[in-house]
Amino acid sequence: MGIACPEEPSTRFSRSSEREAALEIGLSPLQGQATFDETLRECEQAESAGFSSIWLGEHHNHPLLYPAPLIGLAAVAGRTRTIRLGTGVLLLPLYHPLTVAEEAAMVDVISGGRLILGIGAGYAPEEFAAFGYSIKERGSRLEESALLLQRLWTEENVTHHGRHFHLDNVTIAPRPLQHPRPPIWFGAWAETAIHRAARLGDAWLVGPSASLNEIAPCLRVYREACKAVGKPDSHVAVLRYVFVAGSNREAISAAGDSFVGAFERMYFRWPHPIVKRPPGRLTIERLAENRIVLGDPKSCVEDIIRFQRELGADHFICRFSVPGIPRDLCAQSLSLFTREVMPALFS
Repeated sequence: MGIACPEEPSTRFSRSSEREAALEIGLSPLQGQATFDETLRECEQAESAGFSSIWLGEHHNHPLLYPAPLIGLAAVAGRTRTIRLGTGVLLLPLYHPLTVAEEAAMVDVISGGRLILGIGAGYAPEEFAAFGYSIKERGSRLEESALLLQRLWTEENVTHHGRHFHLDNVTIAPRPLQHPRPPIWFGAWAETAIHRAARLGDAWLVGPSASLNEIAPCLRVYREACKAVGKPDSHVAVLRYVFVAGSNREAISAAGDSFVGAFERMYFRWPHPIVKRPPGRLTIERLAENRIVLGDPKSCVEDIIRFQRELGADHFICRFSVPGIPRDLCAQSLSLFTREVMPALFS
């Protein structure tokens, strides 16, 4: 598993002069909590509203989360025109790399060259048990697969005989439209995984469950690892849950119990290498601190800017849908975000 970190073509918006670079805003839409047609409509609305990317995740044995992000993105590609399409993240150790290389290339072709392949090793034991794979081998499977993806997308007649996979004289077709290949973003938490992300990836994709205090030491490891391999311009994307309401009190009242319940059932139950449940009785105020963007539009703007500055992030991905929060309230949150938060971020 590796050693965990020590404790401690798209629409681009220009930030004001006090900020250092451009920030892109992505959307992680409805995933398994409604019909897929609702997910597609949300993706269409995101493109119209000026979001720069859409991200579909992957989980298995879970009634509320979708399992097959590349299939989902192929459908999203048919209903959108310019927005980037990302897997956030695809659990690469569960697949043969040839399958992923071909399917990802097809999504890139179908979408006109809009794919970002986000990959991760995974950490939920039941997902590996469902596929009959050892969770202890996920790191080595991920590394071997990631290297093969790059070769399969850029070389012909690929031959490889490794620990987990064997290929003889393989050439995939069609090729991805992006040259030399689609970008690969790594989700990673353990120290060895973060070093792998620096060596093999184009960005580090920070998942939604860790607090800023938990992310900070991992960020230091990533920055140092990027410098060590000659990547001074390392890129960081951060995925966060977002709930916007007319007032802070209204946001806490509408979303508090649902957020706490969702984190208890998912992130605090899985054996995450970094994320730890805060001790004692868990309130929404304690859960949200340095972790969730929650409140009125002004508070949400301030939180996003703080996440961006402290992490040096150039991509901020929003997840508005939380199990337990009524769909109409999630839709109102997204609408309020596009009307009041996004214009304030980029004014």
